[in-house]
Amino acid sequence: MASFQGGERPGTPDGRPAVLARGHRPRGAAVNVLLVEDDEGLREAVTRGLAKAGFAVACAASGREALALAREHPPDAVVMDVLLPDSGGLGVATEMRSMKLLRAVPILFITALAPAMVRDSLFPAPVLYKPFTYRQLVAGVRSLVQAL
Repeated sequence: MASFQGGERPGTPDGRPAVLARGHRPRGAAVNVLLVEDDEGLREAVTRGLAKAGFAVACAASGREALALAREHPPDAVVMDVLLPDSGGLGVATEMRSMKLLRAVPILFITALAPAMVRDSLFPAPVLYKPFTYRQLVAGVRSLVQAL
């Protein structure tokens, strides 16, 4: 199971991750982003870009892995591919929304699908279309976590 990279996640004295109320972040603490992307090259590039921008990043290559990681280390935001090998990003997002702990976590979808193919299939969530720039990615994640 991956841990957050690029920043320290606050923890309890026994080493478990602390669950912080939204909007109650220690000064200087990194925003924790869960990246769900099955393409290894893109996953590594996005991880580097987000870490460079000051985010702590945990990675998952599948929907199942993402759900397990999110339960263990609830993220502040999720960047998720629409198409995943074991389940679609929409299914993973729907399952996250059904969990009290993850219900309010904002999600930014990323996809190579044409806009017309995803426009009506996603509940209200922002979408970043591949290929995207580093600036677009960082701006998209920052817009998700403005209130944190």
